[in-house]
Amino acid sequence: MTRERLRRVVRTATAARSSARPLVFRRPAPSRAWLATLCSLAATQTHAAGGHHSVDDAAILDPGQCQIETWGGQRLVHLGPACRVGPIELGLNLERERGADGRTVRAGPQIKWAFALTDTLSTGVLASATWQRSDAGHASLRLADSSVVIPVTWQFDDAWRAHLNLGRDFHRAQPSTSHSGAALEWAALPALSLVAERFREGGRNAWRAGLRWTATPALNVDLSHARDLRHDGPRGWTLGLTWAFAR
Repeated sequence: MTRERLRRVVRTATAARSSARPLVFRRPAPSRAWLATLCSLAATQTHAAGGHHSVDDAAILDPGQCQIETWGGQRLVHLGPACRVGPIELGLNLERERGADGRTVRAGPQIKWAFALTDTLSTGVLASATWQRSDAGHASLRLADSSVVIPVTWQFDDAWRAHLNLGRDFHRAQPSTSHSGAALEWAALPALSLVAERFREGGRNAWRAGLRWTATPALNVDLSHARDLRHDGPRGWTLGLTWAFAR
């Protein structure tokens, strides 16, 4: 989500009040246990500020706008179309992952709402669910998990934004886990931003750092490196594209 889009969200919500209105990690030769962990992390990922970044922002698409996000690493590919419908953003997450036990397919909807608290501060709510099918498990899609996250975004300078996420992941066969994180975004150049985040998903703690290049007003390119905080944890690179357009 661009800084200008956040400003438009803030302006729109402020005017309304006045008028009553994925972790694609990798380390060399991971074990099957690590692959299962990576799958669970990727499955809980939601539509984030930098596409594949885990910490989300408190902003949604402009009215009448849609976008398509795609990103991937060594074993996982993600496709995520979304559109603004009235005051909310509706999206769909589609993923295909190759692991030691075969192929896993995931699909699920998500809904997001955001509103302004002040001219520089906004918040909202994001809810998503994931159905999963794997070669080593069930032949048909079945509900794997769901998430509810509250994002907060603070634009404290023209070139700086901070994001905070607080939420919960609800797993089908395991206890629920916290879904939280914080990110800092710096617009180093008009077309280049740097993003760093620290987050917790699926019971794991990790960090990610990357850059976002605005190739055109409608196309963003994201590249990042992520790593589990455990010394021997997984790590890897992710490349993503986001294309926005008017429907």
